[in-house]
Amino acid sequence: MALLIQKNNIDGLTVYGQQQVSYTAEGESGLDYASVVALASTKESHVIEAETEAYMQILETRQQKLEELGEALATLTKAIATLPTSDQESSDTTEADPDLVTARTLLNKYGISLSVTADNKITRETALTAQSEIEYAIDTEDNDLQQDMVTVQGLVNKRDNAFSTAANLVRKTLGTGDTLIGNMNN
Repeated sequence: MALLIQKNNIDGLTVYGQQQVSYTAEGESGLDYASVVALASTKESHVIEAETEAYMQILETRQQKLEELGEALATLTKAIATLPTSDQESSDTTEADPDLVTARTLLNKYGISLSVTADNKITRETALTAQSEIEYAIDTEDNDLQQDMVTVQGLVNKRDNAFSTAANLVRKTLGTGDTLIGNMNN
């Protein structure tokens, strides 16, 4: 939402022939010029702060996904370790492991299928295919997470610059007022 500033003449008040005014912004009336400058210049930093919070939620979601994919991969790796090492066949099955059902549930959330038999086993072919899909998903998610972290850092820098700019504008506005009053006294 844009910051709308309205200038209001103060009836019957002029100084050296200059009509005196107050300002209305963000629904608050009777503001002086420095207050309006402060309000306007901090508006950008508040918008950036809201965007940063949204990205932080995205980061948390990505981290949760990576954690769950990692858990599923660990369960799958443990199951693969139970496969026979000699005379390997794609139809070889792992030892029974109820954690495979939990892994299947986690993977289904992310569109990766894992066929687990009724007695909690999987075949070598299923295990190796799922392992490749999980590793690819982890790599993709990790890359996206890194990009989002760079974006968040950029937003934090923009927010800090916006606050700095706001402080400088208010300082200059107040300094101008002090100079004018000082000149009137001379």
